[in-house]
Amino acid sequence: MLPRLLDPKNDHNYVWSDSAYSGKCYEELLSLGGFESQIHKKSAHNHPLSEDAKELNRIKSAIRACVEHVLGAMTMSMGKKLTRNIGLERTVA
Repeated sequence: MLPRLLDPKNDHNYVWSDSAYSGKCYEELLSLGGFESQIHKKSAHNHPLSEDAKELNRIKSAIRACVEHVLGAMTMSMGKKLTRNIGLERTVA
């Protein structure tokens, strides 16, 4: 799904996402397309994030929250015509 969302004609080359899209395969995909990752870092079991990584995630979250609030306002003003469901079945229902 991610390759379909990446538009090489986009004015900016940043990709913002939560930690669900973290990992080496996503980083390689983004670098091949010339995109710069702003994806949150994820901790592993018994390997907590460093304070620097936590701070970077906090900064990224603040920026993403501003954008998501605007998109939420647009959704509400359009009578909830935009959906956030995964899968066509849930979106159509």
